[in-house]
Amino acid sequence: MPKRPKNPASPRYKARMGYEGEYYLVKKFTSKDKPGFYAVRTPGSGAGKLPKPDIIAVDDGELLAIEVKSSNKSYIALNEVQVKRLLEFCKRFVVKCPRCGEEIRPKPILAARFLGKEWKFVEIPLDWEGVIIVKRFSHSSEAFHDE
Repeated sequence: MPKRPKNPASPRYKARMGYEGEYYLVKKFTSKDKPGFYAVRTPGSGAGKLPKPDIIAVDDGELLAIEVKSSNKSYIALNEVQVKRLLEFCKRFVVKCPRCGEEIRPKPILAARFLGKEWKFVEIPLDWEGVIIVKRFSHSSEAFHDE
């Protein structure tokens, strides 16, 4: 893996931190090396016209669409546009079971990485509107509106 840029305020440093977080999660899913656990990065997520998450994963057979955010602050925010794009992806990305016809959609997940500290994972309700903020020191893994 290439070295990190030295200046934490630079866009390259921030992009690198985001990439490292995504890469770490993909490795966690794929290292289980058994069926029902896998993940892939979707390059260029957040860019372009089509909504797409940072990672599409299967966790013990459950389909997930994961937006990864990294920060050295005590909170992580997902703005309204990012939330809408993730939820739009989850509403459109549908897999149909060939046997029973059941529709399977990915769960929208915010993976909040507090650099050098911890990760928090928040499932976002499909009817969510607005900003999501996750605080590092909160004991719950729930998000809340910025009011």
